[in-house]
Amino acid sequence: MADIQSPAKSPSGSAFVSVWDSRPHQYKSVLFQVCGFILLMEVSERLSYYGINQGLKNFMKMVLGWSGVSSNSIKSTWTSLCYLTPLLGAYLADERWGRFKTIAVFGTWYLIGDVLLTIASNPHVLNWKETNVTGVFDRDVLKVLLFGLFACIGVGTGAIKSNVITLGADQFNPNDPKEVAQKVTFFSYFYWCVNFGAAFSYGYLATLCVEGGGSISKDYGYFATFLICACVMAVALAFFFIGRSRYILFPPNSDAMSKLVRVLSRSMRHSWSARGACAGFIFLLTSFIFNLIAVFQKDGSDVRKILTYIAGGWAVVGCVCWVLSGFFSENLSNAKQSRGGSINDIDVDDIRKVVRVLPFAAFTVMWQCVYDQTDANFQSISQQTDLRFGNAWDASQLSGAVLGVFDPIAIVICIPVLDSIVYPFYKKRAGKPASPFGKVLTGLVISSATMFWVGAFETIRKNAGVLKMGNSTYPDWNNITVINEAGGEPMNNLQWGWNIPHYVLVALCECLINVTAYDVFYSEVPAYLKSTCQAINLFMVSMGSNVTSIFTLIFQKQIPDDLNYGNLEWMFYAIGVVSTINMLCFVFVMRRMNFGMIGEGDNLQVEDNLGDKEALIDRTSNQMDARQSFTQQRA
Repeated sequence: MADIQSPAKSPSGSAFVSVWDSRPHQYKSVLFQVCGFILLMEVSERLSYYGINQGLKNFMKMVLGWSGVSSNSIKSTWTSLCYLTPLLGAYLADERWGRFKTIAVFGTWYLIGDVLLTIASNPHVLNWKETNVTGVFDRDVLKVLLFGLFACIGVGTGAIKSNVITLGADQFNPNDPKEVAQKVTFFSYFYWCVNFGAAFSYGYLATLCVEGGGSISKDYGYFATFLICACVMAVALAFFFIGRSRYILFPPNSDAMSKLVRVLSRSMRHSWSARGACAGFIFLLTSFIFNLIAVFQKDGSDVRKILTYIAGGWAVVGCVCWVLSGFFSENLSNAKQSRGGSINDIDVDDIRKVVRVLPFAAFTVMWQCVYDQTDANFQSISQQTDLRFGNAWDASQLSGAVLGVFDPIAIVICIPVLDSIVYPFYKKRAGKPASPFGKVLTGLVISSATMFWVGAFETIRKNAGVLKMGNSTYPDWNNITVINEAGGEPMNNLQWGWNIPHYVLVALCECLINVTAYDVFYSEVPAYLKSTCQAINLFMVSMGSNVTSIFTLIFQKQIPDDLNYGNLEWMFYAIGVVSTINMLCFVFVMRRMNFGMIGEGDNLQVEDNLGDKEALIDRTSNQMDARQSFTQQRA
């Protein structure tokens, strides 16, 4: 097949198309013989990440002795950092180092963080204390632990997040139908690798860190878990480097992110829309910084309160700036040379399309806050339900973190159900396909309702009463509290299975909002800016986790370590109210902007010189890219 000179199919034309044919060795199956190394790296890296992620909250609370509020907020802030640093990874890969070097450098940095975390979590090292001049015992190793967790793992995992799946996609020749088909399969396999790593971590490792196993005692459970995470990350890098000679490697070939910053900064003199876009980013980033400082302040201190409210206010102001900037994006045209500005007209038009997406992105922050509850406060609730297998006082217990596995399981089920049953049924009954606006609106409604339901569930859980019964020593006594082994809290008389709907509802919202959002981002902007929009979307995920931490700190007085003596439901109701307001604003703004109103297939009536077949191909390509990006977020 002749080479297709199309920048839509290769980064910059024929030089990139021909490189697949110039491989030293032509492989029968690029999927297995080349991308197999990348898939093995991904499953290993995800196992390492989720292994740390699932155990982090209880480790900080039970081993380090931090409060439940601090443990939750620090974990959410760490998650926020993990989704903030893809901006750095995308910039370096696209404009400076290329994908391979970026993954190699930050993957190694990630491994160093794993090693530091493992060493610091060793009971002998962690409990080594030195008395300072005031007579207070210091744990100096905590500095090493936090450096490894935030500076190494947080930066490393984020920087490679946006590059691994793209490196894999680069290996397939877009002009070879067989390889194009293999590329679609690669995305599916990649997604399964992500979920396998998550399932193994939330299954086996979540139990190991709490109960130990075999010759591993409970005291060494977290150390063993983090050691496994470090080892599998080393294996991930080994697989990655072994396949080096087989990869097609493109040099840095884009300046999209720099161009976005350059055009907006130069447009600020002429356009308040450009000023709003830049100010919004600064406010959101500043919100993260204030929150990062707040989470390490003393529980209940005035400094923590002040910093938290500043962080929350800055997050609101940042989102409002982005909404207004995009709503009045026409104002950006004042920067055009044809209107007396200093920027090329075409560049302004391209960047304006990105600015027009900003309101849509801003409205997803509250949804991402709801999503982050699955790894934060949902776990706190589940750990105070009856997690026992059986009715005995000392029966084996399920780790509360294990319930997180129901999120990826539900996603695997929901996506084909929506694509094969729900959306076709809607199209048949409504006479038109479901629009992106309708899908996201449905997801926002469900996410708001989920918060109200979880708040009500927390009230039901508290009213169920603490689980008390006799034990093996005093079988006739009925007043011995059954304690959760993972977090040390009393368990209430409500079965753990009632927690599952929380995770299923959030997973359904993921399928409605996240998949659709990526489709919108890919459809609304020029081809060379699609990766930049992907980075913006990951930035909003980061801000969602940031807002989760802020809510947790605001309601810290209502969230004691034993939730039976607090009012955690107030926080869920507050998130539900804010999410509802956010949803109503979304409806108003999106309708006024006429944004995302066209459903799949409705946009085939395009210019006369573009046939329906080509439009359908372009739309299908956008949808495949959107699914790739959804997988990339979970990666």
